[in-house]
Amino acid sequence: MAHRVLAKRKLLPPFNLVDLASEYGDVEFLQLPQGADGITIGIGELERPKILINSNAPETRMKFTLAHELGHIVIPWHTGTIVSHLEPGEEDFEYLQMESEANRFAAELLMPTDWLSEEFEKSQSIADYFRGILRNSGSSKDAALIKIFKSIRAPVICAYVDSAFRLIQLVRSSTAPYFAPERHTLMKKFMFGTDNEFEKFEIDDRIYFSWRFTGVDIAEVDTRSWREVLATILSDMRAEEKLQSINATLAATFQKSKVLSEPEICGAILRAFAAKDNLSDITYHPLFEQYVVKRVKELSARK
Repeated sequence: MAHRVLAKRKLLPPFNLVDLASEYGDVEFLQLPQGADGITIGIGELERPKILINSNAPETRMKFTLAHELGHIVIPWHTGTIVSHLEPGEEDFEYLQMESEANRFAAELLMPTDWLSEEFEKSQSIADYFRGILRNSGSSKDAALIKIFKSIRAPVICAYVDSAFRLIQLVRSSTAPYFAPERHTLMKKFMFGTDNEFEKFEIDDRIYFSWRFTGVDIAEVDTRSWREVLATILSDMRAEEKLQSINATLAATFQKSKVLSEPEICGAILRAFAAKDNLSDITYHPLFEQYVVKRVKELSARK
């Protein structure tokens, strides 16, 4: 629904949200009681609902609240008068469901998924990308960080750390290596090996670390087929019984990572093998990377 609202008007960030919301209702900024972020009055009842936004909130919160209230108006089954809290308490299920839907609408309206992906492809660094999204969407750092990493396809991990580089918050794209450290874990540049581009950057008072996993060189230096290469590996390591596990692990990881480039897919597969206790030793064979490259190229050609 958020996508339709933008597509109808051919809008992409940055755009004037107040002007957009004013097409749907009368917008007013004022002090609201009892900690409410916003109130929308007369949804489905008045020709032009009234949208009231708490002017005591920070600018980024007011903008998200306005997008949230617009969501209440646009989503057909939200009706009546709704008092919105971006962080609701223990209200009834129906209210929580509406607030969750309006939050998702607001996030997509301010940071459309396709736009996030396109901007990422044009960016030269994670730092520049993150700053550009914040500048053009007007979203908060927390909201942008979560939405970005639900949207981009590239394998990236980003950590918000304190001044001693201890973890505060970590987000990862769906194709990045699985990593779930405890809060306050000390984060280091080389904790993911060398097949990544590391950045350290600051935005306002926050420090971020990011790792973009770049993949491996996909040049084929061995002229044999992948089956012949794999047979040599298994023979050298006396590991013929691992054939089925090797094929299954590679196929599953390829399927999960197939939206990536071939070098990134190969990198994801190597990390998947390294993470398995029963298969990690295979990765040390000098021909294993060639096996992965050849197998990925064959599967990609089929796709």
